[in-house]
Amino acid sequence: MRQFAVTLLWLRDGRDEVQSLLAGLDLVRHTAHESASQAWLCMIANGTAHYLSTYASDEVLSRVYAGTNEVYGVVAQVGRLDQGPDGSLVVDGCWRFGSGAERAAYMAMGCAPVEGRRTSVLIDRTRLQVAHPWQGPGLLATASHTLRARELRVEPQDVVTMMDIPGNRPMGIYADTELFLANMPGVPIGLAEGLLERLGPGVSPGSPWHTAYADAAARTVLARRGLTGLLQGFDALARSGRLRPFAPALRAEYRAVLSASYHVGVEAVLALTQACDSTDPGVRRQLAEARLDAETMRPHAAMRPDR
Repeated sequence: MRQFAVTLLWLRDGRDEVQSLLAGLDLVRHTAHESASQAWLCMIANGTAHYLSTYASDEVLSRVYAGTNEVYGVVAQVGRLDQGPDGSLVVDGCWRFGSGAERAAYMAMGCAPVEGRRTSVLIDRTRLQVAHPWQGPGLLATASHTLRARELRVEPQDVVTMMDIPGNRPMGIYADTELFLANMPGVPIGLAEGLLERLGPGVSPGSPWHTAYADAAARTVLARRGLTGLLQGFDALARSGRLRPFAPALRAEYRAVLSASYHVGVEAVLALTQACDSTDPGVRRQLAEARLDAETMRPHAAMRPDR
């Protein structure tokens, strides 16, 4: 996969780097101008860093983010943490779409609540089996493999209880677990923005391409502004210590904004790739890659309006 010299907010210089949903969105969007797969990994890695920086101890953060380590997570609560026959902790689970599986030093894998407390287990990536590989062009290059653990022994210090905040650390931006998804729409929005920037509106006002371009540009701007406004509000609440788990009405509104902005970006990309009449081989290749990315992203379950 191509690598880009992008500043990634992965706890390299302290937790302050990851305490803004809006900063994460802007980073993901701008990364997607060059590569949707890189942007997707950036989104997952930053989301993981966000919630670990709230709930994990300083010792754990220093260890798992040491050197050039990259850490990715799967928040789905499908793992099961139990005691083994010798009293040690063991984890079993099969996590779909573990993005960054080939680059990760550690994976933070979501587990079913233990005594009503949401947990995530940090596991050395090499100890997880690849149950189903996902490789190929475009977003498939994220290597979002299905990962499996069978009675895998874990140390107590690698279990992060996502309800206990160490010391006087502020709750930050992950008061509600669904905020992990906040930057996901940045991938299709950024992909659309990149296409709009490279292709341009053309020189014939009123032509089919000019009309398609103008429509995609307007819808992308509106989607970005709506999402940006929402995340600015959450960031302000987090800074003042007033961000709390969502009430049902707010959760429904949050999901609606995320889903709408995500699908506006996807549909803008598809409209641009279909309408562009360029015969330049390089442009045609970029359009084919962008279309594959959009079609791969389109059915993502987390962005269904009715989930």
